[in-house]
Amino acid sequence: MNPVSRTALALMICLPCLGGAAAGQSQQKLSLQGSGAVLFATQSDPSFTSSTRLGYEAQLRYTVSRFSMGAGYQRSTVFKFPNGESIALSLGFVEPRLVLTAGSGVAAYVAGRLGLGTLTCTETCNAGGTNITYGGGGGLLFKLNKRLSADLGGQFFQVSGKLSSGYAMVRAGLGIGL
Repeated sequence: MNPVSRTALALMICLPCLGGAAAGQSQQKLSLQGSGAVLFATQSDPSFTSSTRLGYEAQLRYTVSRFSMGAGYQRSTVFKFPNGESIALSLGFVEPRLVLTAGSGVAAYVAGRLGLGTLTCTETCNAGGTNITYGGGGGLLFKLNKRLSADLGGQFFQVSGKLSSGYAMVRAGLGIGL
């Protein structure tokens, strides 16, 4: 069982006592969310260094009760060469999210992600054209006030294309209801 599956299973087992409405999500139908992310390559390649990478994302979310749909932009460094050059993943994505269980201030969710984008280089390189990304994960939403929530989540995603690879991502972010 991969780490994302174990995390989702642990959330489903440990949090059912919270019950109630999806209070961790924004109480407004529309919200903006911004997150910082740390990525870990799940495969090693001798041509690239595989240390931890950083990234960010921003998304607009539409929420209906326990379900929400996000659309956004992600930019993450995914490869670093020994000469200092790096390749970043730049993509647009959609992210459906379902709250599994919620209490008055915290909610556990599962999410999927499908994206389309390109690999961009710090120097000239032949990183390929359009790449499809897909994956899923889960996390916890913490209600901070009526309009503001914190999101701590994890996800595994695969990049398909000329430089195919998989990544585990841990993110922390803030969402604000509009």
